[in-house]
Amino acid sequence: MTQLRFVFLIYLIPFSLLIASPQNPRVTTILKNGQGEYPIGFHMEILSLSPDQVTNFEEVKKSNLFEESKSLSPNFGFTKNVYWVRFELYNDSKEKDWFIHLSYPLLDKIEFYEWNEKSWKKIITGDSYIFSNRPLEEKSFIFPVRLNSKKNHTYYFRFESEGTVQFPLTVYSHERFLKLKEKENLSLGIYYGILFVLVIYNLILLFMLRDLGYLYYLLYISLYGLSQSVLNGLAFQIFWPNSPYWANISLPFVGGFSLFWGLQFTRSFLNTKKNTPTLDKILYLLMSLMLFLMLSSFIFSYYVNIYMFASLVMLFAVFVFLVAVVCWDKGYKPARYFLIAWVALLFGVGIYSLKGFGILPANLVTEYGLQAGSAIEMCLLSLGLAYKIKLANSDKHKAERKMASYKVKLQDAKLVSSRLEVELLKNNIHPHFLLNSINATIIWLDEDPETAKQLLTALSDELRSILKLTNKKTISITEEINICKRYLEIMSLRKESKFEFKSEGVSAKDMIPPIVLLTLVENGLTHGYQGKHSGLFTLKKKREKNKTKFILFNDGLPTTKSDSLGTGIKYIKSRLQEAFPNRWDFSSKVVSGGWENTITLSD
Repeated sequence: MTQLRFVFLIYLIPFSLLIASPQNPRVTTILKNGQGEYPIGFHMEILSLSPDQVTNFEEVKKSNLFEESKSLSPNFGFTKNVYWVRFELYNDSKEKDWFIHLSYPLLDKIEFYEWNEKSWKKIITGDSYIFSNRPLEEKSFIFPVRLNSKKNHTYYFRFESEGTVQFPLTVYSHERFLKLKEKENLSLGIYYGILFVLVIYNLILLFMLRDLGYLYYLLYISLYGLSQSVLNGLAFQIFWPNSPYWANISLPFVGGFSLFWGLQFTRSFLNTKKNTPTLDKILYLLMSLMLFLMLSSFIFSYYVNIYMFASLVMLFAVFVFLVAVVCWDKGYKPARYFLIAWVALLFGVGIYSLKGFGILPANLVTEYGLQAGSAIEMCLLSLGLAYKIKLANSDKHKAERKMASYKVKLQDAKLVSSRLEVELLKNNIHPHFLLNSINATIIWLDEDPETAKQLLTALSDELRSILKLTNKKTISITEEINICKRYLEIMSLRKESKFEFKSEGVSAKDMIPPIVLLTLVENGLTHGYQGKHSGLFTLKKKREKNKTKFILFNDGLPTTKSDSLGTGIKYIKSRLQEAFPNRWDFSSKVVSGGWENTITLSD
């Protein structure tokens, strides 16, 4: 009998451990003590159904058509498909109260299913329902859950929307969630604070100078700010929580109205009727399309309108940039301020629109890049508008007044850029390169216009290359090297130094994720060349058995530890994992005479 008991215990113990552990680690997220944030993207299963495949919850639970998610933030762009999501949480911590956070606020219909020990509890929400239907009255969607320790908890979501379908899901502990909201509110407060100050400042100038340019600018930035509040869910929460119909059509309507006045401001600021009559007619056509978009908001479906809106936003940004380039090329001085401002906005619009079409993933940069770019653009446009008025009203003391005004404006621009950069850095957005290049260009506009033009051209080429390549998993290493060389060219102009990039043994057939080498070069230049006026980056390729090594050496000595360069290193590792799943390694260390980064790829 004793032997039987012993044998019984031998088999019972591993069986009990099996029951207590997560059953499916591929879709199970284990919650532990001390870590309060868990992205669900790679730990969920997704079922995509066409609109004619009507399936209820009971059928979905039995379905074997679920597929493992391949993205940290699943984004399917504009689609009419219905998406079901399934995942598990296993609570291995002492905390019981957690939050499931869906950070995209523009989903039309959301169904959340949670097992409450006897039956499945169903919560229906989305921006097609009144705001009070939400589990928590937040601009994004928050689902509080209570998790028993040492137990699996299965959850289901159903997503349906006529706009972009994306569902970046994250599980937060109570403490971490409060910190997240604190940072998010601070970031939004800074953005709308800058916007409010600009509105008041330019409203005063409008009454003092009675120039219609200020009226167009005020209408543009006010409506643009409102459209941003629609995008991030604040407008629905604050202005019309009981009107889901208006919440759905407000984005194309308000956005189209904002772009209409943006085009009118462009015509006024650049004096296109005189400087570029042909392009001025095209601007008129674009304004007509914006009015049509506003009207169609009440006629056609949201799917049609939001697709049209996203397309017009990209067309608007690119075409206005082109008009500014033509006006500057013709010698119209105010166009240079306008052009510099538009580079910042074009970058933000580009990454946000690419996210909307499902080309770029939903993350902090793509979500808030548009707001960051627009804040910089609005500040610089305000300076440019004041500069235009000053040119029009100058007299014999024009040179003295221009220099004094220029110094004040430059100081204001630096203060605004510095404040914005500090706050954006708190949210892991690193605009050093863009902001500093813009500031350098502003300084050189009067001192050395040729260098300023050369820097702006290189900066535009660099941004276009980045936007073109970031949607690819891998690119030719020669393309990446060219981007690095352009970046070093820009930094050499800015710092009045000489930075070079050399390569040995690489070929056009070698592939690498985009912007990986650029991130290493930028980190090396930022943290390793204080007080130096020259630098060399060398990329070598080595082959060892079934492994290929790319070794990037620079002769700078960083003052910052590599593990403190968090965002850049995380980006490199995530792109390597996406392109070469579990077949890569990355290391970084100090070597004789500099710093060495090594990317190892297995065959």
